[in-house]
Order: sequence, then C-alpha cells, then structure tokens
Amino acid sequence: MKLTRTFALALALLVASVLSLEAEEIEHRLGLVRSFVPDVAMSFVQDRALERIATGVGLPYTFVDDPAALDGFPVVVLAAGPGNSDLTPAWREALYAYVENGGVLVSPAIVGSDLYPLFGINSVSSRRDRTRLTFSGDDPALAYIDHPREQTISLGNGEFVVYDEVAWSHGADIDPFATPLGRFPDDTVGFSVNYYGSGIAYYLGLSFVETVLLPQAGGDYEAQREFVNAVEPSADVIMLLVKAIYEEHAELPVYIGIVPQGRPTALILSHDVDAQDSFVDSLKFARLEQEFGTTSTFFETTKYFIDNADIAYYSAPGNLEAIRELVRMGFDIGSHTVTHSYEFDDAVPGSPDVTFETYRPLETLTVNGEVRVSKQLLDRDLPGQDTITFRSGYLAFPTELIGVLEDAGYRYDSSFSANDVLTTFPYFALRERRVDAEVSSVVEIPVTFDDALGFLSPDRVDEAVAVWTDVIRAHANNETISVLLIHPSDTGERDYKLRAQRAAMEYARDLGAWIGNLTEYGEFWRSRSRLRIARVERAAEVVRLHIDAGSGEVHPWTTIVIGDPGTSVTFELVAADGADLEFSTQKRDGKLFLSDLR
Repeated sequence: MKLTRTFALALALLVASVLSLEAEEIEHRLGLVRSFVPDVAMSFVQDRALERIATGVGLPYTFVDDPAALDGFPVVVLAAGPGNSDLTPAWREALYAYVENGGVLVSPAIVGSDLYPLFGINSVSSRRDRTRLTFSGDDPALAYIDHPREQTISLGNGEFVVYDEVAWSHGADIDPFATPLGRFPDDTVGFSVNYYGSGIAYYLGLSFVETVLLPQAGGDYEAQREFVNAVEPSADVIMLLVKAIYEEHAELPVYIGIVPQGRPTALILSHDVDAQDSFVDSLKFARLEQEFGTTSTFFETTKYFIDNADIAYYSAPGNLEAIRELVRMGFDIGSHTVTHSYEFDDAVPGSPDVTFETYRPLETLTVNGEVRVSKQLLDRDLPGQDTITFRSGYLAFPTELIGVLEDAGYRYDSSFSANDVLTTFPYFALRERRVDAEVSSVVEIPVTFDDALGFLSPDRVDEAVAVWTDVIRAHANNETISVLLIHPSDTGERDYKLRAQRAAMEYARDLGAWIGNLTEYGEFWRSRSRLRIARVERAAEVVRLHIDAGSGEVHPWTTIVIGDPGTSVTFELVAADGADLEFSTQKRDGKLFLSDLR
C-alpha cells in the first residue's frame, strides 16, 4: 500500500490500523433513472441528455433500472418527469419511499399529478413563449449561481426576437411548504425544492434535452444574448445545479475535473490565420506565448488559388516557411479550411475521395473538399504533421461537418461559439446537427473569445480585456474553461492585439490557470472522459478511490476532486490493475484536488 497524503495521523499507526479493518463502501454516485416515456426514440434522447450532464461535469453515476435499488444512491436524477400513465405502481411507490426515507430526487420538465405532493406542486402551465428563468434563494443547489448571466438564463430569443416559440417551459404553482428557487417571467415557478418526509425533491420546469443536448446540436432557439466575448452559461447552469445538489448530499462527493493539473480554470490559446499578413505575423504571437512557457494552436487557411477576394496567400513567398517555423518552435497546427468561405455553411457534402488534384472550390464548394484537402496540404508541406484539429472560417457549421471531420481523421473541432451552444464544457459532437444523431469521436471545444468584427481595436484594448477577464473569472468560479481566438493580422506596425493577449494571459496566470494549446487540451479531455471512479471505500481514516483505468492509461494532468474531505483523512488511488497511483494535492474552496497522477 502506498499512502501519498496524510493529514493528521502518523503513517505507521495509520497503515497498521487500515490493514486490520475491512473497508466499507461510501455513497458517492448519482443514480440516473432512465426515461419512462414509451416512445423509444424520445426516451433514448432523454437518457442521452441526462448522461451528458453527468459526464460533462465529471460526476460518477449509475443508471438505475430497478426501483428497489434507489436507496443505494444519495441523489437520484430522472431523465424526464414521468406522467401518470408512464409510471408503474412499483416505481411510483419507490420514488415516494426514496424521498420520504431521506433521499434527494431531481426531476426535469413536467411531472404527472400523481407526483405533485412529492414536489409540492398544485398545478403546472406548459408554454413555449417563456424566454428567461431567474434564480434566487440560498439553497445549496444554487451554489454556483453567482454571475448575473447565471442568475437569469436565456431559453431563446437572446439578442433578438427570432422565434414565436422557444423551449418548452413548465411553470408551476407550488404549495406554501415548497420553496421557489427560480421563476419564469410570468412569475410561475421554474425551479423549486420541497421537503418531503426526511428527504428533498427538486422540480425543474425545463427538459434536459432542450436546455443541454439541443444547443450542442446547434438548436438553441438563438438563446445567446451575445455571440462571443460574454458569459452565456444557460446550459452550464442546468448542469451545475445537478453538480451542486450532488456535492451537497453525497456522503463523499467526488468527480473528475475538466481543468488540467487541478488548476482553477484553463485559458486555451488559438489563432485563425486567414489573411495575407497573418502568416509571418503569427511568429510574434508565438514568441509572446513562449515568454509564458506555453504554446497555442494556429489554424491555417490553405488558400492556394486567386479569386475576387484575395491572392493565393498559402502559396505566397515566406508564408509556408512561417508555418514551418511555428512547427520548429513546437506549436500546434490545425486546419482552417481551404477557402475560408462565407458560403461554407451551405456547402454540399461532396465526395470523400476528393484530393488536392481534383478539388475545384471555385466551381463547387464542398465540406469534404474544405476538410480533406486542407489536411492533405498541411500534412504534405509540414514536417511530421498529422492534422487532427479543425476550425471553420467564420465559425460556419454545415450540418455534415462533424461526420466529415471524423471520417477524415480529425479528433478535435472548435467551430462552435460557446455562447451559441450555451456551454463552456467540451463534449463529443454529434455527427449531424440533430439530437438523435450518432455520437462521433470528435471532441467539440467551443470558442469563448474572438477579436474579430471590431471587438478588439487599437482604441478598445482596455475595454476588451476587461470583458475577457470578467468571463475568465466567471468560468474559474465554475471550474470550466475559456478558449481565446485572436487573428494575427493588422499587426504589422501595431501591437494592440499582442498587448490584449498578454493582459489576458497575465490575468489567467495570476489566477493559477492552465494555459496551453487546443490539441493538447483535447488529448487531456479525451483521456479524462474515459475515466470513471469505480468505487470509494473507507477503512478507519483512509479513503481508497478505485478508478476503472490501468495505471498506464491515466493522463498525468487528470484531476480528481473531493468535496469537504475533512482534516484527518488519508487518500489512496488504486488503478484497475491494482497499482497504487501517486499524486499531488491542493486544497481550494473547501475541496481537495488530487492531480499530477503517476
């Protein structure tokens, strides 16, 4: 046994006591209850949305298929609120008994009247014209809700009125013993808590499908109040409500963090190289980042032909050599399409057999051509290059993009704005832009900041940096990340973009943030997504966390976060092959972070 952290007890006495006692398993998992809807397609999508919440924030979970097994979980979350006809008598009785005996139950969307007493509901009004939900109160479920954009989330029609109907909302009239925690604009209750027996029942008048999963497929009812450069956490808030409830009620809350090395947040650096002067000027940004001991991802446009918009700048003297110099400096190179076309959103799929020799973008723009030919050129022209990271020009997102990226060998995409998908959490993208599409192996890492369209100019540096730092701080409070996109153009005789990026990096560094490129973060996140806490055991003052990966399969930046572990506890990490893992520890905000796993 290898003990890597001791808080109070002498090591020798501790080991002796542990060896003499049998470990007991600690309640640490969420119980997820699958959808009761008989429609197979709908129930599948509801289950997927629920699972995405748990995996997104890294919570341990198990799907519960037997109503008799509910009592084994500190918190149970339903995929969807069941109607009266959906529940068997066994499940109805089990839900009541679970809460009455001390369990914590969370249900989204509308529930049948048979469950009204459990949630303290008198009646429910379902509509599709409520565009906001405002939270207030001091319940533990609202622990992460501290930014104005979190306190009021958008359900549709964010900046402009686009839709007559947005996400379904189910506003409740609750009885005097239930407590409202969130209200829709018509003053009906959209989030509430009810104490029933010895337990607690939370009601959320929104579905997980429409608030979390649908935005990831690009169907957010234009809920973003700003496209980029702002906090827009409407989906994150739903996920953080579940996380906060779990942290409050699990015997020993434990989850896998999304920030490398146990840092408070991450600032991921990227550049879109899509103008004549961007290629050589990229080196200025690379040298800045080297000062901080880090690298960024340069998304290179491989435009090799002349058109009415511009020259063939990928082929211009010195530009390709500048990209090669970035490679020699250790920087990450991704694809930014061939043409950087406004029309990419409407491009046809085209043939997957397209090559540089056969592609005719001036005749027919295709998704396969833009994705595959740009990769072919970069892989051909750069030493040791295997292009696996992509961002489209203008953040365009044709329906078939992810499927084409996956088939072409890409692993990471950053073509969605975080505000457009309403989340800062990375996720495995769907092959098509619909909620029931096949899940791809491509990780979407959404863009948070963009210097384009006049947001960053020589006379707006301080204003832009103030916005960026506010967002970085808000994301740090939620243990999430930010992705910075700066175009290395308009910098020939000016340094305002460099000054702005330096200020943002200095702020992030002072927060203790991890700073790096998009591909290396993606590799960490992919490894992290496969890791699960298999079980948690306690013997005397030792807690053993068993993970379901072998000792050689764990990314060293992985972080396991433990809520309120106490002061007289020793932790041990055990891999699936029985090996003990060493780690470093840090305490922050009442939590213990186990990182630098080895």
